[in-house]
Formats: sequence, structure tokens, C-alpha cells
Amino acid sequence: MAINEREIRIRFAPPATDPVRLAIKARIAEAAQHLALTIHELVPGSREESEAITHLEMATGWALSGVDRRFAPRGTREPQPGEAGDGAAPGSP
Repeated sequence: MAINEREIRIRFAPPATDPVRLAIKARIAEAAQHLALTIHELVPGSREESEAITHLEMATGWALSGVDRRFAPRGTREPQPGEAGDGAAPGSP
């Protein structure tokens, strides 16, 4: 499918999420969308343009997943390995 501005906006729209993470994910999605639109504007329609946008989409997905999996609100922190709450037995590797 040929890429166009509408398709880029759909692909890089921020996903629905809880209010705490929404602002962070929206910033990431907005920055990725801006870069994708810039690539679309400046790189002639080609395999290279398509690959650049595809890889940007993949990187954005990983970043959004990182927010979902690793984000801890300010003033809190994630349990470290061996601490209560991480599912591992104390002292286990």
C-alpha cells in the first residue's frame, strides 16, 4: 500500500491508555508522527521511504511498550530483583 499523510497519522496516533501514561505516550507518538511526515515530505516515494517509516513505526512501538512495562510514577520505583513484589523468590537470580 502506498503511504500517504492520512496513513501516517493513523499509524502514529497515540494509543488509548491510562491517564498517567497518556501524556508520555502522546509526546512519543507526536514526535514519531512529525518525523514520519518529514520523511514522507523529503524522501522520494521509494523502498527507502517505506523502510524508514516502517522502522520508525517499530521503534515507536517499542518505546510505547517500554512506557507500559517500565514506567513508575515520580516518587516510586520498580522492585529490584529479589525484592518483594517482583515474583522472584528472595535470593534467586
